[in-house]
Amino acid sequence: MVMYDVRGIQKYIFRTAKIKDAIGASAIVEHIIEEALSCAVKKLNLQDRVELEWFTKDGILDYRDADLAVQVLYIGGGNAYAICESRELCLKINRIMARYIIENTYSLQLATAIVEVTDDYTMDYADLMNEMSRVKAEMTLSKPLGALPVMAVEVKTGYPSSASPETGELKDRAGDVGTESILKLRREKSVRRNIDSQIKILDNYTTRKGVDSTLAVVHIDGNNMGLRIRNLISKKKTYVDAVNEMRRISYYINSSYQTVFKNMCTFFNEKTGARKEYQDKKTDDFVLKILVAGDDITYVCNGKIALATVEYYCSEIAKYTMTGETDEKSMREYGFSVCAGVAYIGSHFPFHVGYDVAEACCESAKDSAKLPENKNGERIGNWVDFQICKNIQARDLETMRAREYMTSYGEQLLARPYFIRVDSDAGWPIEKTDFRAFDILKRNILYFQNEENIPRSFAKNLRNVYPQGKDKADMFLAFLESRNWEMPDKTDELFLPGNETVIAKYYDALELLDYYIDLDEIRGGE
Repeated sequence: MVMYDVRGIQKYIFRTAKIKDAIGASAIVEHIIEEALSCAVKKLNLQDRVELEWFTKDGILDYRDADLAVQVLYIGGGNAYAICESRELCLKINRIMARYIIENTYSLQLATAIVEVTDDYTMDYADLMNEMSRVKAEMTLSKPLGALPVMAVEVKTGYPSSASPETGELKDRAGDVGTESILKLRREKSVRRNIDSQIKILDNYTTRKGVDSTLAVVHIDGNNMGLRIRNLISKKKTYVDAVNEMRRISYYINSSYQTVFKNMCTFFNEKTGARKEYQDKKTDDFVLKILVAGDDITYVCNGKIALATVEYYCSEIAKYTMTGETDEKSMREYGFSVCAGVAYIGSHFPFHVGYDVAEACCESAKDSAKLPENKNGERIGNWVDFQICKNIQARDLETMRAREYMTSYGEQLLARPYFIRVDSDAGWPIEKTDFRAFDILKRNILYFQNEENIPRSFAKNLRNVYPQGKDKADMFLAFLESRNWEMPDKTDELFLPGNETVIAKYYDALELLDYYIDLDEIRGGE
């Protein structure tokens, strides 16, 4: 049995400052293992003795013991598993696949692990995981040859330049673009032929250029997937039982996350496009797919709908399970939940920095989701964190927040991350009235957005006075109360008391005043 893992995919996709490179890179790696394996099969003339498909659009294909040269078990989680009739054949296939990946990506590497097949799948799988861990630990992470002193260098990668940026064609005389970049650009053009290459892609997703150029990079990741998968297959000993179970799990993970993402794009493109503030947009697109790979999702969207897209995704993905069954027990034990990170950026802000911030926010959300007091037994809920990127220093999220979001008196301005409650969350320890609940954040944003509750200028002044500390904030609140303006909860407390840190009640909501449209408002009369 052999396992394949392409190393460095995330960096390959997101290390670029240009969105076109990221789109092209994502398209390249989306099916790179399947393509490489098919190439090897053709070169070795094995077409009549292989079984490479493990599912169709209608569902999984049943695994069977067969006398084949190559048989794919399943592909999921960025890895592929197959059985070859001999170690010698496996090594031949691996060499061809490794070369294919280098030629078509320029800088990615293929890690492979091989173990002998026995009658016990559980033992073989454990041995395979151990072998892959050993291979990765000992594998040299080689990079393409760097530019020599006599070569032109592509600035963004540091690799030798080899192509004309105008024509995108590789040529003998070095130009200004490296081979890796040109491979990404070629693939990007093939997946986005309907877009004028001269148009700035991200500008198409803003509200109105010159008026509001805010975008959001959103990164979503599934919760607790590995543990529950292991629980499902732990009692499956034979290859037929275990492989069919893994095929079923992988299929439901991929199909569920992709279905919800496609539905989300359709929903927001239709509903948001009907709003009057977007009538002057050049396109009807509001969500731009970057990567959808299993439970790992990244997209760019119009900034004002970012949190609404996350709320929509959480509520819809919660309707699916990794077993495909929707009875109460299955929903409780194997239902999906996610954590999300949102980075608000300008349309010309470096994309890779935005992604790094979104990923860091997602990790922050996961850290909160895994705290014992935030879990429902062993279940992990849906959480979201967000950050407005004012400069590239936001890339170091933890350090930047400690420096810029703490007052000189030690008060914490940020209450985020937030728990997003969905319909199946009965009995969760975080109630709708908890300050960590997304419902409270929404209530506060909508309250401050309504000028009948408080003038917008006063709301922004409150946001600006918060960093000056509790005493100054309380003084400003007294000024507001003297003019009969109230806070959302009708109290005169601007901070939440804490054992160690005092936390601002409303700073998160005030920071999002210009960055939020409520999901219920987008739904309208639905």
